[in-house]
Amino acid sequence: MRIHGPVFCICALLALSTTAVKVDYTSHMVIRVSPKTEEQIKFLSDWESTSSIDFWSRAATTKTFTDIHVSPESYKHVAQILLDKKLNHKILISNLGELERQEQQEIALRRALYNDDKAIDVENYHTYEEVMAYLAELASTNPLVTTMVAGSSIEGRDIVQATISSDLSANKPIAWFDCNIHAREWITAATCVWIIDTITTGYGSDPEITALVDQYDWKFVPIANPDGYAFSWTNDRLWRKNRAVNPGSVCVGVDLNRNFPVGFGGTGSSNGPCSETFHGAAEFSEPESITLKNLIAADAGRVKTAISMHSYSQLWLSSYSYSSALPAEYPEMLRAMRAGVDALTATYGTVYDYGSTGTVLYIASGTTTDHYYKNEGVVHSYTIELRDTGLYGFELPPRLIVPTAIETWNGIKAFINAI
Repeated sequence: MRIHGPVFCICALLALSTTAVKVDYTSHMVIRVSPKTEEQIKFLSDWESTSSIDFWSRAATTKTFTDIHVSPESYKHVAQILLDKKLNHKILISNLGELERQEQQEIALRRALYNDDKAIDVENYHTYEEVMAYLAELASTNPLVTTMVAGSSIEGRDIVQATISSDLSANKPIAWFDCNIHAREWITAATCVWIIDTITTGYGSDPEITALVDQYDWKFVPIANPDGYAFSWTNDRLWRKNRAVNPGSVCVGVDLNRNFPVGFGGTGSSNGPCSETFHGAAEFSEPESITLKNLIAADAGRVKTAISMHSYSQLWLSSYSYSSALPAEYPEMLRAMRAGVDALTATYGTVYDYGSTGTVLYIASGTTTDHYYKNEGVVHSYTIELRDTGLYGFELPPRLIVPTAIETWNGIKAFINAI
């Protein structure tokens, strides 16, 4: 079903966005819906794929929940639709604008207090330009690090891959990461930058890190969606997609994590340009998606694991995403995920669930994880959904970057050792 009236109009305006005016989320809310029947789960899935409403998460089972971002103008309309379907909801976040203001204040305070000689404070959030400057500095000062411009975005920004290697000529197996393919998920780039910093400063002094770098080459794309990420800083904190102009539509952007070929255009994606899960005109229609495809393909046969960093939900997820079916290697995937999650949770007690995306999270077609697994033969291809479970959602405060990164790194180390 397509929802008309206030809901569609508000979301379409947010999707338009070619001006420099920043979107004000004052009094915008996130509501949590807990479906009780399979019919209600299907309704929510269909609603997401055929409307312009901003779903932050979606229930896969009656034990999980759906979070929906609503404007003050659309709240009553959305609440009535939910009531008609006998779906109860509660207000999870009452004022997204205030949450954003608090986030920005903490970012500014941390910047004012930072006095190290590194290009950036890896315990804070940073703009695209600042992250690129950090990577350039690292490549010029640390012999372990090389960077390459792997491609360009719609608006001409560099998509940069950083490689950490103790011997590039050895053609070692690769641990590969893409981060911030969804623009608003700032914690993903921050976590990847923190891990890069930890590996490069720990090599030679930390025996575990030294062994892992001697065994693997580590490759990171810290910001896989440069235009969307930049736009989330300047214009719209909650922007998700890239910045593609969609012919025939006022709405901008393609969901890059629905633009890959496995199951393209299927369940969990939308053919509507105003939808947050718009899959694009065709598989690999976007330069950002093509860049990730080319990077993985260039190292064919060497990529031992490929991990896509996302937020939020606290999940470690394997293929398949496009189906609830399980891959042939699922027992091995499950063993590896369990090792990672056990170590992650042991750090601070943060609870993660794990399993296949299609059974634990929801069906999502055209994802990176399924492409890396099915088309590139990377058995250990995963999505990690970082903190939290909804208290802050996509606006995780800077003070939680370090604990998030530490526990994630502990999980990744245990997972790598397990495989």
